[in-house]
Amino acid sequence: MNVLRRPCTKLIQMSFELNRIPATRPALSKLTSLNSGYVYSSHTRNIFASSSVSTENEDGPIKRFLKKFTNIDNTKARLQVSGYTMYAGVVDNVKYSEIFSKFNLPNTFNSWFLITEVHIWMLMVRSMAEGPEKGQDGMFLRNCIVEAMWSDVNKRARQLNSGNLSELRKQIETLSDSFRAALITYDEGLMDDDKVLAAALWRRFFEMNCNNYVHLETMVKFVRQQTKQLDSLSRQDFVIKPNVQWINITDL
Repeated sequence: MNVLRRPCTKLIQMSFELNRIPATRPALSKLTSLNSGYVYSSHTRNIFASSSVSTENEDGPIKRFLKKFTNIDNTKARLQVSGYTMYAGVVDNVKYSEIFSKFNLPNTFNSWFLITEVHIWMLMVRSMAEGPEKGQDGMFLRNCIVEAMWSDVNKRARQLNSGNLSELRKQIETLSDSFRAALITYDEGLMDDDKVLAAALWRRFFEMNCNNYVHLETMVKFVRQQTKQLDSLSRQDFVIKPNVQWINITDL
């Protein structure tokens, strides 16, 4: 199936066309010390996570949302629960501290976000496979995942830097711009060969600060295997009642 790549619309507050988004590192110096071969087939061929991204702001803790809407049918609300469930599955199950150690990443908010980002991007790609013939459910689900992510990011950032909300808002906006640029970079890497994907991961995930080719190879292998695994999930197991299993990067 084909999905047109259109300009992104607002993720948090500001709107930029794709060709105006700088692929720069977010300035998050104050937000530190957070505790905390080619395979691509049927569902996700020619699907882009970055296509026409738009969201609506969603306030309130993710856990409270999930508890409130546990027993609902297959409607937009059901899809919203699925999106929030999938996001919660990332932050609850990904072993951040082990990834920090394996790749020698600093234990910071920025490192946490970069790890979360690559996982969320793969969920977005798989979501977009549920295309127009399914009533735009895929796009709606993808946007719900993004909503959940930004709700959590804002909450964590406020806990780390509650003193200057104006500066915090600017930092989140910068992070949002970098996120949209990352979607394009990762999309292109996924649809091309391993060298292009490795370059995308080096620029974004490792922030051009990785001379260990084994680390790059590990991340390429992880993305290829994980996208293949997500691709194999049926609509029931991905959209309706998410059953997403994450590969442990440190085992590769």
